[in-house]
Amino acid sequence: MLKGDIHLEIFPLEISVLSADALREYISREYFSYALLKCRLFYRGIHDIYRVNADEKEYFFKVYRKGIRSMEEIQTEVDLLNHLKLSDIEITTPVTRHDGKFISQFNTANGIRYGVLYTSVGKHEFNQIEETAELNERLGSYIATIHNAWDKCELGKKRWNLDADSFIDNSMDAIRQFSTIHDFDLHFLEEVAKNVSDKLECLTVERPQYGICHGDIYSGNIRVDANSNPILFDFDFCGNGWRAYDISLYAFPFGMGCDETKLQKREERKYQFLNGYNKVRAMSQSEVDSIALFIPFRRIFNIGTLYISYLPNTWGDSAVIKNVDEDIKLLQKWLELNPIF
Repeated sequence: MLKGDIHLEIFPLEISVLSADALREYISREYFSYALLKCRLFYRGIHDIYRVNADEKEYFFKVYRKGIRSMEEIQTEVDLLNHLKLSDIEITTPVTRHDGKFISQFNTANGIRYGVLYTSVGKHEFNQIEETAELNERLGSYIATIHNAWDKCELGKKRWNLDADSFIDNSMDAIRQFSTIHDFDLHFLEEVAKNVSDKLECLTVERPQYGICHGDIYSGNIRVDANSNPILFDFDFCGNGWRAYDISLYAFPFGMGCDETKLQKREERKYQFLNGYNKVRAMSQSEVDSIALFIPFRRIFNIGTLYISYLPNTWGDSAVIKNVDEDIKLLQKWLELNPIF
């Protein structure tokens, strides 16, 4: 209904941002018995992250984007973290409200959104300290310990699969649709996707090579404590996948593989990381050999899912186009320096 130039019906929204002030009041009431606290929007990406300071401690409140994670999937993420906590593994942990529940629901203008309060971990950002062989070995052992702990539970059945369907097929559907909006080398991505999918069919989907993974292990999701022990946070991508994929993101990073001057450094990091990992869970040679395959595997996912599917209504097409074009050029360079097909 129109009144003058004003559309009186509530107009649909694609995304929403919860008020930090309203969240502060909510968190104070539901978690901290009305204690004074600070709450500010810290980061906007796929989800919205608020930094919370209460009782001289720091927390992060994650408000999940509508339509990406169901309540059941978020609950499973919470359960997987609690399983690691019970296994005496240091990680970020979800915090309960006074009623014992972990997940909050907010009725917003664009529908129900979910939120969870997580503890802050570590003392330093991972990329703010010097990379050493000892640190890389510690990280490898730590990740293997997490993988082993998750092999002792069945919770991952309620999470998504980090497989060809999710990372390649769904991403390529989005990429093909976006090619009607922006002109880029679709043929190149089609070839890469097919080659990756063909090679994935040769990999086992049995434990321990395949199981619950963090899904996004890179320096931005790692902190370090006062004793230089790495600690993971942000388990939003956790799901069932190849452990070689989980390892690849840090131990064999895409960026290093695009720069000829950093290839030796990448090999040193991989050796150091695997030296630590194999002390806890010995990898087969076929697993080690498959690590490189997961670089284009993740890059197709980034282009089709993270950039094209998740973030246009946050960044807008101009930023998406820039990221798509840059990633295609870098992936072409990567395959030139790393001819895995």
